[in-house]
Amino acid sequence: MPVQRITCFRITDENDIQSMIDQYDVIRETNQKRLSTNHVLSRVKDGKPYILSLSSHKPVSDPRNSGFNLISTTKFASMDDVKYYDESCEAHQKLKDFAKGKVGGPPMVLHLEE
Repeated sequence: MPVQRITCFRITDENDIQSMIDQYDVIRETNQKRLSTNHVLSRVKDGKPYILSLSSHKPVSDPRNSGFNLISTTKFASMDDVKYYDESCEAHQKLKDFAKGKVGGPPMVLHLEE
């Protein structure tokens, strides 16, 4: 069952928002799932995309945003792909490393089954 992941960040410096969006663009363009130690298919897992869609945006300014100023939505084919993204995806790890010191507190992450 497809899973929509919504991640909300509080980026401490507004100037870092575009850099974070750029990092998400790298994930969208280069996401890979290792099928084995000797085989890598770019954006493909078992003949199907690993990340079905990904977008990140600065939300419209609104007091109800509770300080969240960067929203990322990522669609996966399954929770197994979400688990891979969280635990094994090299591009996602690079994003997390890049974000250190730029994010005010842990992000809010929601998963919705479609």
